[in-house]
Amino acid sequence: MTTQEENWEMMTLLGMRWEDAGKVEGDDREFLLARANEIKVDLMKRREQEVQMQNQMRQQAQAAAGA
Repeated sequence: MTTQEENWEMMTLLGMRWEDAGKVEGDDREFLLARANEIKVDLMKRREQEVQMQNQMRQQAQAAAGA
């Protein structure tokens, strides 16, 4: 991942300002990027669960309409 991509993740997922994300270095940067990744993984899991729920509701509605 490029520095710009890392800064983008810190900005979008952690709410940091672009200027501040660019200044973070070393252990602090690694820590914040790890936290951003945890948030990203959690968001992806939630989206998948939402899609699954929507599909289940759609199938139930189709089954009810066909009955």
